[in-house]
Parts: sequence; structure tokens; C-alpha cells
Amino acid sequence: MSAKRVTPQSIDDQRADVGSRTASAALSSVVLGFLAVFYVINAFLLPDAAVEEGIGPKTFPLVVGIVLLCTTGLGIIAIVRGGVEVRPVGGQEVLRVASCIVLFGLYTASIFLIGFVEASVIFSMLVSMTVFGVRLSAVRAVGLFVINIVIAMALFLIFDVWLHVLLPVGWLEFWVFGGLQL
Repeated sequence: MSAKRVTPQSIDDQRADVGSRTASAALSSVVLGFLAVFYVINAFLLPDAAVEEGIGPKTFPLVVGIVLLCTTGLGIIAIVRGGVEVRPVGGQEVLRVASCIVLFGLYTASIFLIGFVEASVIFSMLVSMTVFGVRLSAVRAVGLFVINIVIAMALFLIFDVWLHVLLPVGWLEFWVFGGLQL
């Protein structure tokens, strides 16, 4: 085994590399912060719908925007304090990001073809297995499938039925909510 020789130049190179990665993380956090502010401003510009419960179509985007703004702020604070280890992106991470982008594009296209709940369940299952690397036995797959259906149906109920934000209807939504005349 050969030991790597440490020289003042190699230490300076390591510091410059860490500094450039930290600057890159800080820059991306600031850009995300601007996007969060843009999202919150646009959420405020959504029309108010007079509803008795006080919750309308504007509520959910506003909550998401505020949460995005807060988490971005916490990320910037963590970077400034030096509590975040920043490392270079490897090939595995790039492959995961690319597969997530492709899956999201397929989800966006399929949501109008097969319905919101069906597309959401398929998308969630595929992302769990490919992007997050979840290994599914038959029992875990059925459990994850049931959880995904419950979450997607709850989201459909909240947005389409209660908030009257139209979502694409598939056979499952029609079967469950269409017959109830909600």
C-alpha cells in the first residue's frame, strides 16, 4: 500500500474544492430561495374563492410556498453555519435525477390518460423502486400499493371534491366518488 503524500499544495487544493462546493450549494440555495419567493407571490395572486370553511383553492399553494420558503431559509442557515457536508455529485446521483425527471414526465402525460389516482399510484411505486431503491417483497409491495391508493384518493377527495379543483378522473375515482354524488 502506498500512502498519499500530503503537501501544502494538496491541502490548498482540498480547501479550494470544498470552498467551491460550498459556494455552489449556497448559490443553489439562493436560487431556490428566489423561486420560493416567486412561488409565494404567485400563490398570493391566485383568486380568492368565497367558501364557508375559509379554505379555498389558494390555501394549498400558499402553504406549500411558505413551507418551501422556510425550508430554503433553514438550508441557507445550515450552509452558513457550516453544518452541511457538501460532496461532489457522482454518476449514481445523476442517473437517479435523470430517471426521476423521465418518470415525472411520464406521470404528467399519463395523468390525463388514465386519471389522477391511477397515475399517482404507478408513479409513486416506480419512484420508490427506481429512485429511492426500495426493495419490495410481495407483502411490502401490496402494503405500499394500498398506502399509495389511500393517499392518492385522499388527495383527490381534498382537491376535486372539497376544493373543486378539477383533476383528471380515472375509473377508480369514478367508481368511488362518482357513485356517491359528492
